[in-house]
Amino acid sequence: MVALAAAGPSAPAAARLQPARPSLVVVLVVDQLPTEYLTRYERFWRSGMRRLLTEGAVFTEAAYPYLNTVTCVGHATIATGALPYAHGIVHNEWWRRDEQQRRPCTHDATVASVPYRGGPAEKVGHSAARLRMPTLGDRLRQANPASRVVTLSMKPRSAAMLAGPSGTTVTWFSDADAWSTSTAFAPSRTPDPDVEALLTADDLERERGSVWTRRLDLSAYEGPDDVPWERPEPGWTAAFPHPLAGAPGTPREQFYTLWMGSPYSDAHLGRLAEGLVRRLALGQRGAVDFLGVSFSATDYVGHDFGPDSHEVQDTLARLDAVLGALLAALDAQLGRGGYVVALSSDHGVAPVPERRIALGAPAGRLLARDLRRVVDESLAAAAPGPHVAHVETTDVYLTDASRALVAARPALMEATLAALGRLPGVERALAGPPLAGARESVDPLVRAAALSYVPGESGDIIVAPVEHWILSGTSGTTHGTHHAYDQRVPVIFLGAPFRAGRYSDPASPADIHPTLAAVAGLPVPEVDGRVLRSALR
Repeated sequence: MVALAAAGPSAPAAARLQPARPSLVVVLVVDQLPTEYLTRYERFWRSGMRRLLTEGAVFTEAAYPYLNTVTCVGHATIATGALPYAHGIVHNEWWRRDEQQRRPCTHDATVASVPYRGGPAEKVGHSAARLRMPTLGDRLRQANPASRVVTLSMKPRSAAMLAGPSGTTVTWFSDADAWSTSTAFAPSRTPDPDVEALLTADDLERERGSVWTRRLDLSAYEGPDDVPWERPEPGWTAAFPHPLAGAPGTPREQFYTLWMGSPYSDAHLGRLAEGLVRRLALGQRGAVDFLGVSFSATDYVGHDFGPDSHEVQDTLARLDAVLGALLAALDAQLGRGGYVVALSSDHGVAPVPERRIALGAPAGRLLARDLRRVVDESLAAAAPGPHVAHVETTDVYLTDASRALVAARPALMEATLAALGRLPGVERALAGPPLAGARESVDPLVRAAALSYVPGESGDIIVAPVEHWILSGTSGTTHGTHHAYDQRVPVIFLGAPFRAGRYSDPASPADIHPTLAAVAGLPVPEVDGRVLRSALR
């Protein structure tokens, strides 16, 4: 494993540091929450985030050290304490050479969809089978099979990765527009009755007539509301208000997309989490249980509207209330000393390039078709193309024939890397295979790419964009690079074992697993993360 900082304490030493063992371990992930938001939008923190920031241990310099800062990778890192080269998750989706297809990180042909409330089944089953390292939930279940591992998210990749293969109640909102799980977590093909009951009592269809308006007075929001670089989903304009059913004439099924991409989905998820704490008696049964909740609305809204938008600001203000209600529910069920919380994010977000360009700052978009074109042109003299099988953001996958070609003639790869490096927006192009031995490189970019590289899964060529250039389409924004706006995310702990305060120690979301393992009484795992002992009492 690659050391992120000084080694943590041994298991006995870590055990001595904790004042009491919690009965419930809670991990909260806010999808697409850069550290910058904590101070930039501080005026919105009146409830849950305010409590976390004032009563919690806040690691102000926390960051992911790797290149592929995307959702599935981040959740796997938080859950396992390992980095991508070790846990095996390289993207949200990637090219499977054995199948010659692009597959989601949770795709599993051996499991089937299990929908809730008689909803439609998904076309594919989801699991955490591709994880190569155990999650904290897996380790709790290994130590005590009576432990429950409950995870919730709008995204299957977030819920499944937070849980790991041992998840007992793993729930997501499927691409079939229904709440779902799979036979990986419900082998009997029977939906969890407690989840079923809560979803029936809190039917999201009741929100079809709702209209998303600003939670606070207009003066609380910075910047303009309606700008040309915002690209909302069909049925909405760039300006408030946003009816969840869409504008007149919007197809009825578009409601689900609009609902998911609004703060209403976060609120629904928070209520579901509160209900499961009560109904499953989490942390109240003599075993250490695990609850993982990943809130996705910030990511959906951020991609479409950008980090400066009124929509992102309002989503954060509303999430603050959701977090406050969840923490209050935990207090009521377990008391403040009965649980611990870690909050982090899977990645940050880049500014919208067009906004920076409008302000006279450098920025741009790097398109997959341009990467494909340059590679094909570079190798065309050596053999007929096409030479590229697939481009997945930073990763260029060559065809089998072209892989053999560049392996036999290394000069061709060098020429191709040089040609890519001349493309506007490319900081550097790297050959994939050598990265397997470069995790200790003193070159920050090489090291970041190496920590994301998994032999057999990652691309043959890795392309790192210039700062403020994004690997995306023609609108909105994204993430997934080695730049600070993508890597820097919060790491916050709350609970009796932790001392409130600000900590400037080097930290990473990979430290969450070993730190929580220590306070839960588990042996500290040998992973990339470490116990953040400076915050422990």
